[in-house]
Amino acid sequence: MLGHGDAAEAAERAGREAAHGDRVQALTAAAAACRAHEDAGAQAADDGVEAGSLAEAVARELAQATAQLPERQREALALRELLGLSHDEVGAVVGLDPSAIGLLLARARLRLRVELRGEGAALPPCDERERALRTIALRQDGEPVSEADEDWLIEHLGHCVGCARAHSTMLEASACYRAWRLDEEAEAPAGAGADAPS
Repeated sequence: MLGHGDAAEAAERAGREAAHGDRVQALTAAAAACRAHEDAGAQAADDGVEAGSLAEAVARELAQATAQLPERQREALALRELLGLSHDEVGAVVGLDPSAIGLLLARARLRLRVELRGEGAALPPCDERERALRTIALRQDGEPVSEADEDWLIEHLGHCVGCARAHSTMLEASACYRAWRLDEEAEAPAGAGADAPS
């Protein structure tokens, strides 16, 4: 997932450690690998590295946008989107209650979209925005959602233009973030996939 090099090796090592002992310590090491991976991409963008392909240009744009996120949002997004950790696991790494991770990821995705595409029109006000964002993130990440919250969200998105727009924005941001990872996987040397962390 992280391509090749120090970040990939650190994440792979963290995965082995998680299987044999302290899961939080292993996940923290994986988070550090993700940060190093993103920092390297952002540094390449800052250094004005010439684009060799469209995939490299997209990766640089995403790295630069991600570098603008607050550290906790950047870390949570990397742990979720790059390593596929659950909200419970992300919470253990970033030091937050798992119930707060949905809203953290929602805000990270919304902010990433702003960094990539600009501010756009402001979302109309909604008294239920936090509940909607949290529930959207849970559903988007395949986390458990109560039937009552599922029903409420479907009904709410049907009449709240702002939350419906936030929903599509979050999906777009995740797709962009994952494209960064897929671009790097596509550029991996032939035959390297068997040894790469998954």
